[in-house]
Amino acid sequence: MRALPLLLLTPTFLLPLCGAAEEPHRVVVAGPGGNAQRQNDTAGKVVVARDELLQYGDGGLAGALARVPGLTVGADGVRMRGLAAGYTQILVNGDPVPPGFSLDTLAPELVERIEILRTTAAEYSAQAMAGTINIVLRKAVRGAQRDAKLALAREQDAWSPALTAQLADKDEHRSWLVAATLARARSASTPLVATRDVKPDGSLLAQRRFDETYQGHANKASVAPRVTWTMASGDTLAWQGLLDVTRSANAGTSRETTLAGPATRSPLARFNASADETVVRGDVTWTHRLDAAQLTAKASANSNRREGDYLFRGSDRSLAPTLTRHVTSTVRDDSIGSSGKLLVPLWPGHGVAIGWDGSRTRRAETRLQHDTVPAETVLDQAYDASVTRMAWYAQDEWDIGPRWQAYLGLRWEGLDTAIDGRGLARSGTRASVWSPVANVLWKVPERGQWRLALARTYKAPLTRNLVPRRYTVNNDNAPATPDVEGNPALRPELAWGVDAGWETYFTGKGVISASAYARRISDVTVQRLFRDGDTWVSTLANGGNAKAHGIELDARLPLAPFVKAAPDLELRLNASRNWSRVAAVPGPFNRLAEQTPLTANAGLDYRWRDGWSAGLNYRYQGGATSRATALLSGAVGPTRALDTYLAWHGGQRGKLRIGLANLLQREAREARWYEGAEGASERLTVTPSARALRVQFDYPLAR
Repeated sequence: MRALPLLLLTPTFLLPLCGAAEEPHRVVVAGPGGNAQRQNDTAGKVVVARDELLQYGDGGLAGALARVPGLTVGADGVRMRGLAAGYTQILVNGDPVPPGFSLDTLAPELVERIEILRTTAAEYSAQAMAGTINIVLRKAVRGAQRDAKLALAREQDAWSPALTAQLADKDEHRSWLVAATLARARSASTPLVATRDVKPDGSLLAQRRFDETYQGHANKASVAPRVTWTMASGDTLAWQGLLDVTRSANAGTSRETTLAGPATRSPLARFNASADETVVRGDVTWTHRLDAAQLTAKASANSNRREGDYLFRGSDRSLAPTLTRHVTSTVRDDSIGSSGKLLVPLWPGHGVAIGWDGSRTRRAETRLQHDTVPAETVLDQAYDASVTRMAWYAQDEWDIGPRWQAYLGLRWEGLDTAIDGRGLARSGTRASVWSPVANVLWKVPERGQWRLALARTYKAPLTRNLVPRRYTVNNDNAPATPDVEGNPALRPELAWGVDAGWETYFTGKGVISASAYARRISDVTVQRLFRDGDTWVSTLANGGNAKAHGIELDARLPLAPFVKAAPDLELRLNASRNWSRVAAVPGPFNRLAEQTPLTANAGLDYRWRDGWSAGLNYRYQGGATSRATALLSGAVGPTRALDTYLAWHGGQRGKLRIGLANLLQREAREARWYEGAEGASERLTVTPSARALRVQFDYPLAR
């Protein structure tokens, strides 16, 4: 691992000579639809096309992905297999996103398509234990295009406007596209929190209720330009950029009602928070042909800046101050990367590729905490972390016959992490993983096709979880709301996984598929809860083995192939069921990373010949009880959502889309409880939800 920085620089010098495929496995040149790519790809990636992302008028990508088979959207982001977000690899144009990246920072209008891989590929990082979501930014240029879109959303009596513009053109040797958005999003919620503490003998110690309010807004501006040059030699050079700026402000209050026992330190509290975040990404990809072989290379750079300001004021019932805390923080993530691939066809239908993939990321964070009540104290923290990643891989794609396709890959990936900071002992970890990958596709005429995949993957700990510093809660420290501390001794989790599936296709977008998976994980990360004096503290540690498995069903059924002269009606159904067990945590409910056990979607889309279309989608996400430690458990209630839309496509006269989201208005419920020698503690949070109205008008300025 000591040679990693040198190995990372070596490919950079080779950029003029070599070249990274932007998509795993075979590349279909003719621009087929999502079904064709899914059917012909050995790994069976699911492609969510641009029109599907825009269908319901979602303001962010997370809302659109909630309807995709096998995906779950939670507070920590988008999950696959129901597992926490850290198990799912998120890529933008094939590059890993920086820590803290949120899918909702990207407007759906900036995205060309989203690729979902249930298994991994050698040319992508093996940090994909649950799977990979690759966001491909806008790149297709059909000709001169000038479009503008105005969108309005109303939720909780507040309007959220957005303006999108898309400009594109092409000539014989060059094409370019610019997609830009301006948006203002408002949010509000009024959760109710109930807590209950019991003594070891079962008698009531304290019972409280907290009425909370949260309001916020975020101003966003994004632009995603792309330019592609085709040279006289046949080489292509493409530059893709992304600039995303977000300015947000939030405010909240908490009012405690003490039903039994003593009050907390701050029964009355309010806070104000603001954050400025800027994301800049860019990559250059060069493609060069050498006879039948193809060389591609990509160099990328990313920068993420975040500045935050937080003020908390707590008081007792007489309004006397109990805690005043002001925190200013900065986070900076910078990275550079280089990747490349040489693809050599051995004979028709058989090609071998070798390549590299490396990056160096530096994360710097500062946090200045100033408490003026009850006593003036200052906590000044800062740390720097660097992560160097280098990988080499080889892969073999082979159309063995008209019915058989195979993919074999082997990847070595190394990680070198170093952390240093004010008041922290210098620490670091080094790890490397060999990841073999094997996929087989068997096509049975008139009976569909079968898939089988075997791969080794891993999950590296997040940088923030390695830093041994403590984040303190402002009020009511308890087993369910402890302080949080990092652990520099965390090791990556390793997993062997198998995926199998069957699928059949119909005319157009029709498809029926069934798949199953299993994972055997070692060095799984578990939560450790302990007391430091009177303070409860939570940290993470490696805790032995775990198993996970599940099944997934997906059906998209247009009526026309089955009923003669049928209307343009399409039915969509999908469901996934997940199970897991962590050996180090006693059962029952010893799930892996609070895994969501069940998700399901049912949708219907209808299109009239005069340009009108309509649809609805019902989404269900099952509740689950999970045990984090032997003494600490939690539960999340089920969620149900119904979305609808009505759209008119008027060609040169524009497009109009009206949507209603969350018609059921179901409240969200979450509970945590602790049972130990000190007694028992319970915490229940109930958050109501509201309907949302979305109106969009898309007008072509020029064609």
